[in-house]
Amino acid sequence: MRPRRLREVWTAPFGVLVLLVVAVAGSGCSTSTPPSAGFWYEDGAFALPDDITSRLGGPLQLDDVLAIKRVSVAELDRAFSGLRITVSERRDAYWRVGVNAILPNPGALPSAGQSLSLGVLGGSGWLGFRTLALIAIDRAPPGTSRQGVIEGIGRGIGRAAAHEIAHQILGRAMPDDHADPNSYEYFSSDRQAQFYGELRWNSAWPLLKKRLGG
Repeated sequence: MRPRRLREVWTAPFGVLVLLVVAVAGSGCSTSTPPSAGFWYEDGAFALPDDITSRLGGPLQLDDVLAIKRVSVAELDRAFSGLRITVSERRDAYWRVGVNAILPNPGALPSAGQSLSLGVLGGSGWLGFRTLALIAIDRAPPGTSRQGVIEGIGRGIGRAAAHEIAHQILGRAMPDDHADPNSYEYFSSDRQAQFYGELRWNSAWPLLKKRLGG
């Protein structure tokens, strides 16, 4: 059964020490080195239960996994194209998002992603592969091939990563959008555009330009 309530969770700590702010301010956006965003897949991230595998038309093969990785990275690069930021697999990057089979928050509602913004200390977040894969299957237009769904999964994951990283970069300056499902800022991944349409930045884009430069 497809989860009915899917949400991205963003939280931020309070009371960051002034001395700590002074010590690390600007560490993510120095004039000589572009700030960094890390994106990677954890071991076991691609494990799917039998019910999802059957709906996908069979288990994920190596070529499928490679395609998902390739498409997701390309989508993340495209989302931040024109901004002064580098994307890599570094897990110690200033802002970072990892992909797990499910989110590391047992007992919570099924969720596609979550982030913790740490202000001048960067931020970290996670995506749930199983949830995003299931939505990609459910939201596929009629007649979509298996390969099209595989690419849709990768596309949706890359875009979810862009959403979470933008939350980490902008903090409370980027509230979730509830009006435009074709935007990166939209509050939920449970929509066809996330996987098969075209997304655009709305209010967050000028803020990202100001924060990161172009």
